Amino acid sequence: MAFGSARWCDGRVPAEMTSFVGRARELERARELLARTRLVTLVGPGGVGKTRIAVRVAARAAGAYGDGARFVELSGLKDAELLPQAVSEALGLPQQTSRPQADALTEYVAERELLLVLDTCEHVLDACADLADLLLPRAPRLTILATSRQPLAAPGEHLLPVPALPLPRPGDDGDSEALVLLAERAAAVLPGFELTGANRRHAVALCHRLGGIPLAIELAAVRLRALPLDQLVARLSDTFALLDHGRMTTLARHQTLRATMDWSHDLCTPAERLLWARLSVFAGSFGLDAVAEVAADDELPAETVLNHLVGLVEKSVVVRLGEDGDRYRLLDTLREYGAERLEELGGTGALRRRHVACFRAMLGRFEDQFVSSSQLPLYQGLVGERDNLRAALRYAADGPELLGVTAVMWTYWLCSGRPAEGAYWTGRALDRTRGDEPSPQRLMTLAWYSMFVGREGDQAAALAIAGTALACARSLDDARSSAWAAFAESSALYHQDHQDHQDAHERGLIAAAATVRLMREAADVHGERLTRMHVSVAHLLAGQPAAAIEAARTTLELLGPDSQECYVRGSQCITKGLAHMMLGEPAEAARSLRTGVRLKGALDDTLGVAAAMDLLAWIAVGEGRMRRAACLFGACAAQWRKIGPQPLVGNAQMQALHDKYEQRARDELGAGRYTALHAKGAALSLSAGVLMAAEDKDAPPGVPRQQAITARPRPVPSALTRREREVAGLVAEGLTNREIAERLVISRRTVDAHVEHILAKLGYSSRAQVTELLKGG
Repeated sequence: MAFGSARWCDGRVPAEMTSFVGRARELERARELLARTRLVTLVGPGGVGKTRIAVRVAARAAGAYGDGARFVELSGLKDAELLPQAVSEALGLPQQTSRPQADALTEYVAERELLLVLDTCEHVLDACADLADLLLPRAPRLTILATSRQPLAAPGEHLLPVPALPLPRPGDDGDSEALVLLAERAAAVLPGFELTGANRRHAVALCHRLGGIPLAIELAAVRLRALPLDQLVARLSDTFALLDHGRMTTLARHQTLRATMDWSHDLCTPAERLLWARLSVFAGSFGLDAVAEVAADDELPAETVLNHLVGLVEKSVVVRLGEDGDRYRLLDTLREYGAERLEELGGTGALRRRHVACFRAMLGRFEDQFVSSSQLPLYQGLVGERDNLRAALRYAADGPELLGVTAVMWTYWLCSGRPAEGAYWTGRALDRTRGDEPSPQRLMTLAWYSMFVGREGDQAAALAIAGTALACARSLDDARSSAWAAFAESSALYHQDHQDHQDAHERGLIAAAATVRLMREAADVHGERLTRMHVSVAHLLAGQPAAAIEAARTTLELLGPDSQECYVRGSQCITKGLAHMMLGEPAEAARSLRTGVRLKGALDDTLGVAAAMDLLAWIAVGEGRMRRAACLFGACAAQWRKIGPQPLVGNAQMQALHDKYEQRARDELGAGRYTALHAKGAALSLSAGVLMAAEDKDAPPGVPRQQAITARPRPVPSALTRREREVAGLVAEGLTNREIAERLVISRRTVDAHVEHILAKLGYSSRAQVTELLKGG
């Protein structure tokens, strides 16, 4: 069953876009299993509706978990080693710089009561099994619901087979689930369609021919726009006859689904078939520009691609995402079918190379304009292409192009806070080309391999890699290569753990200043601005706040007063803010930090946001605004926990100052009031915390001033019915659904439905949010 325009990359359980048909047995069985076990896998063939059932189960069960349900869609993930990163991304947990991602993920879920849905596990089966085996023993309130074409074979796994929909029995006038699905989907594309005595026989035959597989039925229903039901059945029968002779070793269900695919393929024009095959190289969703660049050539001219794409959308081969969107997606089974066709055509290698070239060029454009006003829109475009970027890396790893991709992808990894992924791919690219001649691409990959390894905490390795980059640069005798090698070395020196920290800071400052000159000589504007950013921080840590402010001001002047760049400006504003604090200028510091937190928030830069909010909390204490301080301390604590176990990046001096200011706020407010306000701040999302910090609010957005101190109940939105308000009140009292049913003398299923409606109307994902709404903090 298709979700239409649902997008599944942000961790929320996707909304259902079409009616849900049948599956009462599977839903009830899933509910029973989740009540008594912690690892349940929905198993069945492709197209049978495993994901749709998992979404319905998760939406219904979310209220039973204190932290709700989170959904991780894995079809775009092809590298099993990056599974912890993918799950962390869906949970809103940033990539770690100083420890393995799996450790941070384990720590995060260990503290939560959560239903985690892992969808489409079959291609990373062992990794999913290993992750479940790692997390479940260490997170006693975690439950995992997986979907896969085969079992995970993990300890404690309980399987729930998902069969095809029940088919109508011969001579039975009742409506089976397969018939109901066909009738509903047919009525959606052919208004007025209904099952009658005249067409029922053909409808029953169609459902039997398709084996009751939901995807096959939905694809067939769309064809009723073009063919009467009896002709539809006849055409499909011919296809089955051919398959019965040609694929007798294939499982029956796979035959029926392949029959639908073959039949749908035959209804396409030759150009649409070719485009379908070529679209299979995309992972996740894709845009029109990329389609034209990758799929078009003399055989399929660019000016015709849009019309052929529209044809595929009309035939339900391609899904358009969003009513006004220009993004498209192939369902997984259709993508796999297209990939087989592309292989038969002998075009897989060429199309993958075009795909790599397309996204390498996109990354190159971002690198060329990195420290500019185009940074944010270009970065946001790349975020939407994360699945295709990973696919490009995977395709490039099978050929000679990987080094060329990693050499320009550093900006994406830097902005998105993915040093672990950056270190993995740059290291892999260097290993694959070990012994190759020096090249600019190898130099840039070495430089950023050093940077990413250093951000993961291995400074000795970072310095050694930087030394290799310097040797490569000497061989190239190229000004830009020399500058970037020096950039890597200065960063590695700057972060070395020396006994004499002052000496370390001085060495880093000298090296960074020298690198500025090299970048200028190489005419690398973006490199120079990044290096100047490091110079200001080096001045600050060397105990030279005035010099740090001057260095930051110079960098900002180079960007220009109208610049819309975020990464460097945000970093420099935070540096200036701390420097002004060191100089005893809190008003100037606050202005700079509020700007910095807004800029870092635009990029979802967790580290930058946490640092700015922490410093703003110190200023609030100094101003006597203890309510604001407590909320900000809670907000930044939540972000620091996402980053790792060491707040303020483990800087002992900064941590001591933090503790001093936090204790002052606690003493002024009293333990109870401080704890309540701290908890309110900790519950804020990153964007809500940024809004509060940047707008200089004393309480989180939308909360009246007095409610930041007291715990007065807030009114329940009028959108809820009287019964829903009654149920919501009992949820806020901490009652389970079963206890609510007993209190109100209604069935448990009725309570389940009420809670589901309440969460949907309020836009919430967990009953804890309902409690917060009614209790007021």
